[in-house]
Order: sequence, then structure tokens, then C-alpha cells
Amino acid sequence: MHKLCWPLFGLALVAACGQAPDPYWVDFTVRPNDQGVEIVADVHGGPTTAWVGFGVGPGTPPELVDQIEAMAAYSAAGEVLEVTAVGRGGYQIETNGEPWKLSYRLSLRAGAEDPSFYRASTRGKDYLVLVGSDAWARFYSDPTPLTRPPEARPPGPVSGATARFELPGPDSEWRVVSTAWEEAANTFAMRQHPVGSVFALGPFETIQLPEAAGLRIARHRDWNIMPEQVDEMVDDLMMSHREMLAPPDNIRALALLSPLPESLSPRSGLRTAGMVRGQTLVVYASKAPLVPANHPDIAEAMAVFLGHELFHLWVPTSVQVTRELSWLSEGWAMHMGRYAAVATGWLDEAAGTRRLALSYRRYLDIGGYRAGSLPAASTGHESQRNLLYLRGELVFRLLEREWHQANPDRPFERALWDALASAYDGVEPLDSAAVRTILTGLVDATTVRRYVEGQAPLTPDAIGLAGQ
Repeated sequence: MHKLCWPLFGLALVAACGQAPDPYWVDFTVRPNDQGVEIVADVHGGPTTAWVGFGVGPGTPPELVDQIEAMAAYSAAGEVLEVTAVGRGGYQIETNGEPWKLSYRLSLRAGAEDPSFYRASTRGKDYLVLVGSDAWARFYSDPTPLTRPPEARPPGPVSGATARFELPGPDSEWRVVSTAWEEAANTFAMRQHPVGSVFALGPFETIQLPEAAGLRIARHRDWNIMPEQVDEMVDDLMMSHREMLAPPDNIRALALLSPLPESLSPRSGLRTAGMVRGQTLVVYASKAPLVPANHPDIAEAMAVFLGHELFHLWVPTSVQVTRELSWLSEGWAMHMGRYAAVATGWLDEAAGTRRLALSYRRYLDIGGYRAGSLPAASTGHESQRNLLYLRGELVFRLLEREWHQANPDRPFERALWDALASAYDGVEPLDSAAVRTILTGLVDATTVRRYVEGQAPLTPDAIGLAGQ
């Protein structure tokens, strides 16, 4: 019997060593001001030596971690804890294993000076949008994540968090909007680290859409594009996507409609930008002052644009893909945006075809015939993004046409969605090999090689635009 004790003890020791590190529980308090925002975090759990870092989201410059200032840590009794800088935007803190506090300041530039759309300030009519991966400290049990660049840092072992906001001044128009669970006024609870969250603070009006269950609109008071119709348009487009595909996995979604900063407003026409972060769609749009708010061209362009952005609540949120498949995410979003705009009547079908023909001519103007494969364009320089969007949409048009010839009664979009959703396990993003298998199960393998993998140029005949 005694001979079994040591092996069993050794087994127990190995099991204990292999367990996940003690998770943290973090309660954030956020106080916006004219210079940015002050954040205090009450931290529970974790090891006696805490490793704290900051990160940035996809497509965001790593320099944003340099806007973190005045980092300090205190024990529950108010004693100053030792803080040592580790790498870029990283810190080592000796906590003695007791609950402790972390405080820091996020310095924001004025809205007109800030190069990022969502880093506005609280000055004047501006507002503040905190994107999870930029604003919130991340907590680790070892220093390894701090050796990674800010754009590659994981959220860390946080089992739960709250975020409580103390809004500046008595301005009753200001409120906080988010998809995080609001358990009290301006207080939100999350089961994990708020790294994927978006919190918008400012003069927003929220609207619950009557048909698209689970989707809310938060519209800034200065939004001036189709102000009487944009809610209906979003509702229509969302329902079109739901009918064509299926409800997204995350039914609590938010569409944040915001004007562009004045410095980015166009002198003519319309300018738009969009960002999907988790379950939140942030839409920026501004028109030239002389363009009527309900001009037909504005309505058509906004329908395609909003249809594109709303589709991102499915891909990559409900089905995630690797970077070399951003052609699928963006090209399909372009295709579905135009499809939904036509299906809901916000864009005439003939006008949709004309707009697609214009896209094809732009595709040629920026070197479409010389383009390589779509996966190569997905990982290429930012200057290739327009080409990626256009070529991706045109390829989806081509795939749809080929599918429809053999399956006239079944939509290609639903068939592709069902195949992607079946292959996605909810954890590992789909890669090019998996999607190639899916596509060759829907259309001829030669088509995939020629047009997705770039062995042949797209021609007007191939994509059904001959004579346009």
C-alpha cells in the first residue's frame, strides 16, 4: 500500500501543476473628462505577482498603448504597490495575494485631431467610444503575453468583470450604450474580460427595432442622413439577411450610428466608414452640407453600405475566418449588401446592376486584370483593400451564377452559409483549405482555381455584365 503513495502523490502534483492559473475578477470604474478617461480597477484573485498589459484591436495602430498614463497600484488598505514596466504597455505588480486596485489614465486627443474614428473626446458635442481591446487593462499570470506585440496579446484569465461609468457633468443627453448586460444605471456585467466590448458614451437615442429581434440602434443626436428613414432601412436590411441566412448566434446586437468628425466630412457626396467589434456595429457617415438628407442617391448608397456592415454580424462574428479569408468576409459582405438593398426595395435591381458595372470598371482601373489570388490580396498591403472588396464581390456574383444554373430553386447564399456554419466548430476560425473544400462542393473546382485562386482574369461575360 505504501508503494502506491508516491506515484499517487506525483500524479496529484502533476495534475495541480497542469491546472489553469487562478483567474482574476475585475471591477472597472470609468470617469470621462475633457482630456480622456480615468479608470480604476478593483482586482480580486490572480497570483501574488500580477502581470498587466494593454493591447489594441485588429487594424488599430500599436501606438495607442502609449496613450496609457499615470499607471499606479494600491493595496486594499491604500498602500502603494511596486509597479515595474515590462516591454511596451506592460507592467509587473507585486500584490501580496490580497485584493488590490489599479489606476491609470487614457489620454485622448480632441475629436478633430484624432486619426482613429472611434477615439473621439468629450469636448463640446463630441463623445467617447471605448473599444474593449484598447481601453481595458489585461491581467496575466505570467509575463509571456507581455513579450508579444500589443496587437497579439490575449485578454488573459479573467472570469468576470463589471464596468461602471460616472458620466461628466449634469448633461442629461449623455448615456452609455453597449451590448454588455446592464445590471444597473450605467453599470454593466460581463462573464469574461471586456476585451471584445464597445461602450459608447454621449448623446445617443436608442431604438429597439420591431422586427429584427435582438438588434438595437443607438443614433447620435447629430446624425443627419435619412433621419426619418434610417431605422426602417436597418430593420429591413437586417431582416433580409436573417431570411436569407439564419439569425446570428449573438442575438443581442447594437448598431451605433454616428457622424464623422467635422475634419473628415466630405466636401461633396457621401463618406462612410464601419467597424464591427464583437456584437457591435459602429457606423460613421457624413454628407456634404448641400446634399439633401433624403436624396435618392444617398438612400441607395446607404442601403448598400449598411447592408454590407450589418452582414458582418454574421461573418466574422457568427462564423470566424482566418486573415487570408478576409476576401470572403469582405467580398461576401459587398455582395450581400447589394443583394439586401435590392431585395428590400431600397435599390432598384437595374440600378444595382449599373452600380456593379461601375464597380467592375473601377476594378479594371486599379489593376484588376493583374491581380493575383484572393487569398494573396487578403494578406497584402492596405492599398489592395479596394481591389479586395471589388474582386471579392465580383467573384461571389460569378459563383452565384454558376450555382443557380444547376440549382435554380435554392439560393447560393443559403447553401454557402449552411456549409460554413456546419464546418465551423465555434472555436477555430476556418482556413483557406476548409473553405476551398466547401466551395468545390458547391461549384466546379476549375471555377475555384481560375477565379478564387487567380489563374484567370474576370471578364464581363463570366460575371454576367456583358453589354453594361
